[in-house]
Amino acid sequence: MADIDVVLPEDAIKLRSYFIWQREGCPAGKELSHWLRAKAELDAELRGADYPPPPAPAAFVMPRIKISAAPNKRISAKINCEAA
Repeated sequence: MADIDVVLPEDAIKLRSYFIWQREGCPAGKELSHWLRAKAELDAELRGADYPPPPAPAAFVMPRIKISAAPNKRISAKINCEAA
């Protein structure tokens, strides 16, 4: 597989580092170590797997709706407010 620069989603790294933190018994002060280890693990998993590259994002186009008559731009209505 060719070397492709992959950007890992921050949420995936955050979740993996949280699991590492839990496995180690929730120690304080090792946030950076857990973050770097999580990033390295995810990167290794992606590079080791033989996955096809993700498809290009598809553009979403709203369908045009045919209008049989022009909209009425006149706004006039009588509101009857009678005291009961």
